Amino acid sequence: MAHSKNPNEIVPLSEESKNIIRQVQTNFLPPDDFVHVGPKRYMCSKLYEKYKDEIYNFQIKNTDVWVNSYGRSGTTVTQEMVWQICNNLDFEKASKTPLIERFPFFEFAIYHSEEMESFLQKHANDPKKCASIKKLFTLEWEKTKVPEKRFFKSHLPLSLLPAEITKVAKIVYTARNPKDMAVSGYHFIKMYEDPPKFKKYWNLWERDLMLQQPYFEHIIEAWNIRNKENIFFLFYEDFVKDIRGTVVKLCKFFGKTYSDAQIDKLVDHLKIDNFRNNSSVNRDYFDYYPPKVENFVRRGKVDSHKDEVFTNELSKKADKWIQEQYKKTDMRFPNIPY
Repeated sequence: MAHSKNPNEIVPLSEESKNIIRQVQTNFLPPDDFVHVGPKRYMCSKLYEKYKDEIYNFQIKNTDVWVNSYGRSGTTVTQEMVWQICNNLDFEKASKTPLIERFPFFEFAIYHSEEMESFLQKHANDPKKCASIKKLFTLEWEKTKVPEKRFFKSHLPLSLLPAEITKVAKIVYTARNPKDMAVSGYHFIKMYEDPPKFKKYWNLWERDLMLQQPYFEHIIEAWNIRNKENIFFLFYEDFVKDIRGTVVKLCKFFGKTYSDAQIDKLVDHLKIDNFRNNSSVNRDYFDYYPPKVENFVRRGKVDSHKDEVFTNELSKKADKWIQEQYKKTDMRFPNIPY
């Protein structure tokens, strides 16, 4: 297969943008590590540039399943739901194999593959851990053992992923109210450093200065192709409101049939209190990058912004920004009318 050049132009951030980001985060995602990619100027790690052609040319198979989203959109619970549906509700295997191994994060190795050797040395006396490290930290296009059916999670926008992805793979895209997402993202950063007041963090959102932003463009890309037979567009709010209905629709999307009792068991498995206590899904990469506080899976609540960090004034400001973004698209979040 011919190796094509990734058409997305890559440019550095301005010093002004870097200084704004430094007011919010310096350790977890240092501003010097960012670049703008593509005509929509998505914020990405500078390592995207190193591997841009490998990403663009990564061979997609028609058996591949992808869960794509902006981070903190309910991605993890969507991955587990999709994996279970596609794997005959194998709860036993899922309990023994971490989700990060069953459903790898496509760009994780892009960001961290250079650290693999140090982790292998650290765990040299633990063959099982070393096998897991190689699985997680090896770039996808360098893997020699490729399963017949592959599962991938990605937070990259669709236009920055392999060229054939929207034509060939099955894709479940999850979107979430930006105010709830911002709250979840803020708590995620707090796992690794002490950010300033939420108001400054939200300022990055409105300026599209967070990783993988512009946020609305990320969602609109998937929304605009939601009617393709290989695309399933899911609002997190709809999932929370009706887990069972979502499971039934996804079963149909993947051509799977289960009894009412089996579906009930999966629904119970996905309920937030059970999910939060499931060690298979709630550790993420904590063994390698230990957080300071909190669980990876938080509250899973819709409209959580109303009783957390948004003041009335900031909430109104955010609503105004959302309404301006709505002018670009006919996409509407279930709990935010136009």
